[in-house]
Amino acid sequence: MCGRYFFSENIDTSRYLKILEKKYEQEVLDLWQKGEIYPGQIALVELDGDCGLMKWNYQLFDRTLINTRLESIRDKSFYRDDFRQHRCVIVASGFYEWKDSQRHYISTDQPVIYLAGIYQNTDGLPQFSIITREATSTRAIHHRVPVVLDYLQAEDYLKSRLTLKQLSSIEPSFRIEKEYENLSLF
Repeated sequence: MCGRYFFSENIDTSRYLKILEKKYEQEVLDLWQKGEIYPGQIALVELDGDCGLMKWNYQLFDRTLINTRLESIRDKSFYRDDFRQHRCVIVASGFYEWKDSQRHYISTDQPVIYLAGIYQNTDGLPQFSIITREATSTRAIHHRVPVVLDYLQAEDYLKSRLTLKQLSSIEPSFRIEKEYENLSLF
C-alpha cells in the first residue's frame, strides 16, 4: 500500500460522533480528517465495541511506519503484543495505489470497508499501522495490498477470531479506477 486511503463524506458518521464527542475535546475532534487521508493525520478507527481517533503512524525503534506486513507480525516478536492486545480497524471507502505515475483508486462494492490494523498507546493519541499482505488480484498495480475486511470480518478481527493465516487469505473483489496521470513539465 502506497500510503493514502479515502474516507468519503457519504459515510454516516452520526453514530461515531456520539461516542467521540464524549471522549474528546473539540480541538481534538477538529483534527479528524476526512477525504483523502495521509500518513501522520488523525483518522477514525473502530475498536472492539468502541471507536476512537488515532494518528496514522507507528513507532518502531527509531523508525515511523505506516504499514505492517502480515508476515512480520508472524515472524517478529515486537508486533505480537499489539496484534494480540491492540487491534483496530480503520474505517475507509477505498485506498490508492500508484503505478507508472498513474493513480488508481481501489474499492469494493460496499460503501464502507475496514482496513485491519494494530495500534500502540503513546503520549497523546494512540498511533496505528495498516496491516498489508501480498496482493493477488491487484498485483499488476502493486505487490502489497491492505487487509480489507467487510463488517462481519471486521467484528471477528477485533474479537481476535481471525488468525494470521485467515487474514492472509482474505481479499474481496476489488473495483479499480484510474484517476489521473501525474504530469511533469520538466
